[in-house]
Amino acid sequence: MVTEPLALPPCGPGGPDPEAIAASIGAWVTSPALAELVARFGGTVPGTPVADALEHVAEFSRVWDFRGGVRERFDTERIDYGGELDARLRALIHALGLSGSHRPAHDRYDHVVVLGGGIRVTLGRTEYAARLLTEGLAARAVTGLGSLRRRDDREHREALRLGLDPVETEADMMTAGLRRALDLPEPAAVRGGDDWWHRSWPAPRPSTAEVHVLAAASTRPPLRANTADTLLGWAEHVHTPVPGERLLFVTNDPYVLHQHCDVIRLVGARYGCGVETIGFDEATMRAWGRPLSTTELLQEVRSALLAMRNLHAALYLDDRNDVRTARRP
Repeated sequence: MVTEPLALPPCGPGGPDPEAIAASIGAWVTSPALAELVARFGGTVPGTPVADALEHVAEFSRVWDFRGGVRERFDTERIDYGGELDARLRALIHALGLSGSHRPAHDRYDHVVVLGGGIRVTLGRTEYAARLLTEGLAARAVTGLGSLRRRDDREHREALRLGLDPVETEADMMTAGLRRALDLPEPAAVRGGDDWWHRSWPAPRPSTAEVHVLAAASTRPPLRANTADTLLGWAEHVHTPVPGERLLFVTNDPYVLHQHCDVIRLVGARYGCGVETIGFDEATMRAWGRPLSTTELLQEVRSALLAMRNLHAALYLDDRNDVRTARRP
């Protein structure tokens, strides 16, 4: 029997509590669901301190690297595991809580940040964020993040099928999504450098949110900017968080868990702010989601393991698995 999905690590205003993070990650890596999932592929979760167990299972998770380390998510290898095994694998993955919550826990945030991705998920994320604002969610600013990754022919065809003007990059797609969802004109201001740009729109009226889109620079050229690069770019070029702020990040299933861990490590811990990450609700998933293969879901379990390992290490946990001190990464 598989229990309810595990909760995301907490991070309220003031930044992460290392003891709470350690407890949450420890519960995840020692969960029966992860132990069975690893065993199904011939591995074990050792009964060692959490840092060691994370390291062991993260290395083992190479067996779930169906992107060859570099391919985009839509190029993930597909494997047919057969009906009964496939159903069990998916149930175990569901129990690991990759999808997090679909609703914000609060009605007011200092900033809402929409994470970038492919065409359909970008349109879904921007539409969902706009709907939350329309339904009463309050925020000082909304920012969409993206990279300068060039769109390929498949993505251009998808954009045309959806009735959108041609777009060149991931960040252009984010701009198109926010303009469509929030009924925005041309940006009021544009600035940038050789490998990044920032577009902005003032709040149209009092008590409404200003809007930004950032195309972040990559720290690993010629590879595109990843989620970490866009988060760091946002803090540098759009808004540097201050302690006590409450931030909401919008993504979609099944990327919530690993992106949330990155947000805690790179934003919550560094700036002492509260961070929350949510995914699509059912209506948005029906409109913009797509059925994911089991190999794609296993790939995201690997992503979660790597992100948890990085978060756990960033908070300086000692060999006894007790919190020694919290470090701002």
